[in-house]
Amino acid sequence: MLTPLQFAQLAAAAWAGPAPIVQASISTCQLFTGQLATYYTVTYTVGGAMFLSPLCGACPFQAVAAAVAAAAAAGVPVSRPHAQRAIARTAAALCGVQLLRPGFACRARRHRVARFRRGGFFVVSGLLTSARHA
Repeated sequence: MLTPLQFAQLAAAAWAGPAPIVQASISTCQLFTGQLATYYTVTYTVGGAMFLSPLCGACPFQAVAAAVAAAAAAGVPVSRPHAQRAIARTAAALCGVQLLRPGFACRARRHRVARFRRGGFFVVSGLLTSARHA
């Protein structure tokens, strides 16, 4: 469902609280029946205390939500609605739902400054700069 990098990014995006150490792992094992089982675990470490998803979940979203809930239950000031929004956005993106607003790359391309070379100089937003400094 998710690559290890995507799962780690989801776990980091869902956290809104004191700066944590985020550990997200995906482990797989082969069951006796020959099926492959995948388990997701998330651990947030804040100030020496570890908050992890209580059970290894078969759902990555459930593992992230459980780890955030464990930290909130322990009194860490973490925003559970923020985590819910991050999980919902990721789940929607995996289902093919269009995002409400364009991502960073689209906005950056739209506001990109056009560079034109004139002789040995670049014209950037009306300013003339030498080719050596551009």
